[in-house]
Amino acid sequence: MKLKLALATAVSLFAFNATAADIPADIEATLTVYQWDNPQIIASTDLAIERFAARYPNVKVVPMFGSAMNGWGEYSNSFFNEIAAGTNIDVFATAIEGFEEVAGNGLLLNLDSLVQENPDAAAVFDEIEPNLLAGMRSRVSGELNYFPTEWNNIVVFYNQDMFDEAGIAYPADDWTWNDFRETAKALTVRDDNGNVTRFGFALPGGNFGLQPWLLTNNTGYLDRSWTEVTVTQPEFRESLQFMHDLIHVDGSTAAFEVPGFQDDKLGAGLLAMSTAGHWPTNGLKAAGIENLGVANFPRNKSNSTVFGIGGVGVTTASDNPDLAWEFVLELTGEVYQQELADSGVSIPSWRRFATTDKWTAYPDNSEIFYESAKTAIPVPSPGNFAEMESIFMRHLEAYLTNNQDLDTTISSMNSEMSRSMERQSR
Repeated sequence: MKLKLALATAVSLFAFNATAADIPADIEATLTVYQWDNPQIIASTDLAIERFAARYPNVKVVPMFGSAMNGWGEYSNSFFNEIAAGTNIDVFATAIEGFEEVAGNGLLLNLDSLVQENPDAAAVFDEIEPNLLAGMRSRVSGELNYFPTEWNNIVVFYNQDMFDEAGIAYPADDWTWNDFRETAKALTVRDDNGNVTRFGFALPGGNFGLQPWLLTNNTGYLDRSWTEVTVTQPEFRESLQFMHDLIHVDGSTAAFEVPGFQDDKLGAGLLAMSTAGHWPTNGLKAAGIENLGVANFPRNKSNSTVFGIGGVGVTTASDNPDLAWEFVLELTGEVYQQELADSGVSIPSWRRFATTDKWTAYPDNSEIFYESAKTAIPVPSPGNFAEMESIFMRHLEAYLTNNQDLDTTISSMNSEMSRSMERQSR
């Protein structure tokens, strides 16, 4: 398969050199666009197709949507299955978790030269935090195979009324793990029988949401190049122990549940704090939490958080790569960024759309969403992301639910992840 993909890449690169001005408005063609079935993305894609039709009325854009409900591995596999079945896909979109897996198989063109040759595309880079762009590049080739759309990070959400009632100051920008721990304990409420009626916090039940507990301790299950397994670092052990103790020693944190985030419990008044990206804000506002704040993730050894970002690329198999590139620009440009801002779900990749008074009005302190882009670290996303995520979550869940001790957890992660990375490097 890789030989065929390499040949397809070589053929496409020779043809991929036109600009929008070179593409006749009456060109007749069909473009197939593959994306995940997120409601906001589906709606914005439909609008982008309408705008594109005004420019190229004889071009038919066919959208296809794959499911990522069970993870990005499922989504990538659905795309691979379409390619194997002979479906000619021109434009492919995914999140950073699938970047390396798809581009590493030679399925996407390098967009660097196209960006440099297109003033409008190059100007977009001035709108985006450089750290986000750097995180999008392939760790293997250094190429930029995707043009950025939206992104998300992890911050702490908190109910300000609960803080006020308990007489606790709102989180400082530089609060620490210890500050967080004491705050969670102070916000936990018990009845006369000692039963918890409100927890101070609940850990998210997924890989992305848990990453900041590693990153703010200068660790992770992979190094920053995503090539070496690092679970035997003492900092990694410390992070896992800390999360475990929030639940089983302090009693301030709800029992660990997989999958998902716990923002619904925050909205129901069962939690004082939770962690998530920007996506729960609409739901929390609808739940009636008027006094909602967000804070930076607490630090231990470093000030950071995780980020994930979406991107759209042109496939090497496209018969019309120049036209496909024009649709990528339509699907990621200024109008699309405004639609993202209006939806209130993800963070627009363009700074100006995520820093307006309207966008930052709720929750309180929403300026930190885009500000965090300067120091945020991309979620580790090697070509074998799905397998690595599965190993991490399976053993972490066993540990956080007291079904496996810490030594076994780390030893098992290390052996399984090391074998997975060895297979990936072949």
